[in-house]
Amino acid sequence: MRKTTWMAGLIILALVLSLTGCGGEKKVEAPKFPTKPISIIVPYGAGGGTDAIARAMAKSAEPIFGQPVTIINKVGANGAVGMTDGVNAAADGYTVTAAAIETVLHPIMGNVKWKVDDYKSILMTNSDPISIAVRADSPYKTLAELIAVAKQKPESLKLATLAPGAITHLAGLSFQEKTGAKFTIMPFPSGGAAAITDLLGGHADAACITAAEMSQHVKAGKIRLLAILDGNRMKGFPNVPTAKEQGYDMAFSVWRGMTVPAKTPDAVVKVLHDGFKKAMEDPNFIAFMEKGDFGIRYDTGANFHTFMNNETKLLTPLLKQAGLIKKQQ
Repeated sequence: MRKTTWMAGLIILALVLSLTGCGGEKKVEAPKFPTKPISIIVPYGAGGGTDAIARAMAKSAEPIFGQPVTIINKVGANGAVGMTDGVNAAADGYTVTAAAIETVLHPIMGNVKWKVDDYKSILMTNSDPISIAVRADSPYKTLAELIAVAKQKPESLKLATLAPGAITHLAGLSFQEKTGAKFTIMPFPSGGAAAITDLLGGHADAACITAAEMSQHVKAGKIRLLAILDGNRMKGFPNVPTAKEQGYDMAFSVWRGMTVPAKTPDAVVKVLHDGFKKAMEDPNFIAFMEKGDFGIRYDTGANFHTFMNNETKLLTPLLKQAGLIKKQQ
């Protein structure tokens, strides 16, 4: 009888331990993620490059996450409004922000109270060189012709860029400095789509925007690219020379990625990373990027974060030179 009672006690003890764990506490499984829709804040207007890529990414990511992935355009202050909302969002992984180079530029200029480290990077997705372009019916057939008129008649030609401090604006300023030309720079804070619309409408003589954002208009015969501001020619436009080939050593690009608030749990960030990486490998997403001449550039969240901090170091002197850094109060 005693042996039977002893054996029964061991069995009960084993069952208790299996249910509670070796530490005597009940095991707590990590919450499943995601269990509801994910939102991606795009800090720019619809139709621009960041918006287009985010929408294509969301479409490819939905079946991977098993949840809807929606786009929210929060326009204002050249991306600062949407980016600030992204930083201040709940750190639960359900609000992702489409990061662009302004994620680095705004903190340098003192436009926002947050820093790059207030975000946690998920992954890098894209990088596109900036270009100089004119309408297809423009009298300027080459970069040299455009520069010559801008030298002879300073500020007579209008150059469309994004808002002051945006990378395309800095590229425009550098373009003037390198060439000795002088344009009337027209900034468009809402995004590249508005700048391109003004170029097509004849309100601007030239534009300093990524070639990818103008790709459909170039292929439709409405816009002519004069130069790629990069070290190499673009795959989609092999006949367009770089600025360096034409005597001006310049390299400016627009890059993009995905971020979440810094306090988002690493386990959640990993799920987001793995899902968006698979989305980047989706043939439909790749076809979209190739058709739009967008450059796919994957990197891990850690490397993307390091990249953004390095960009901060590189761009700070250029912004100081342009007088775009606010004095600390």
